[in-house]
Amino acid sequence: MSRFIDLSHPIEEGMETYRPLPTPRVDVLNDYDASRYEGKSEFLIASLHVCGNTGTYVDSPKHRYRQGVDLAGLPLERLADLPIVVVDATGIGRAIGPNALPADDLEGKGLLVRTDFSRHWRTDSYFSDNPFLTAEACQALVAAGVAFVGIDSLNIDDIADLARPAHTILLGAGVPVCEHMTNLASVESGTGRLHAVPIAWVGGATFPVRAYIVSDQ
Repeated sequence: MSRFIDLSHPIEEGMETYRPLPTPRVDVLNDYDASRYEGKSEFLIASLHVCGNTGTYVDSPKHRYRQGVDLAGLPLERLADLPIVVVDATGIGRAIGPNALPADDLEGKGLLVRTDFSRHWRTDSYFSDNPFLTAEACQALVAAGVAFVGIDSLNIDDIADLARPAHTILLGAGVPVCEHMTNLASVESGTGRLHAVPIAWVGGATFPVRAYIVSDQ
């Protein structure tokens, strides 16, 4: 029997993901008491006003490049039913270079970089000194044919580096990036399939996902 492993942070009204971006806001359009179905049924209808960079989200190439592929144009084979490789980078320090990458075949696979930085989620410590992938690591990943890269950190880049080399290299090669993942300690290489599909937003650059693993162990 398959086991499901959730890799996403829940989205809550007012939560911070990346300062100073706006936090989610909920507007209730129709509550149970206001339902007008003659007492036969009742419904809740609400609007969620959310920045694309909220919670656990996927970046499309359009996030970095004006003419890049948008969320609606991302191929599903880069987002769903992906075999996974997990990198345990918990003892490496902030800069994660090519020496930390696995020797396994990465062609067409989703790479998940575990740093355990997600333990700081919803605290002030989350917004500084985040672990990140170096430009050299990202170049190696692209050369290896990786399909998807996720990390349980504030950013896949060093936020002090305004050139954003990790985003530039990965998204430039059409590799979706997923940031703010969590629970990567529960995942092992080769033991499941990754699903992290955002909505098909035409013109959209980034959007939250319910990322999860379907594990066979």
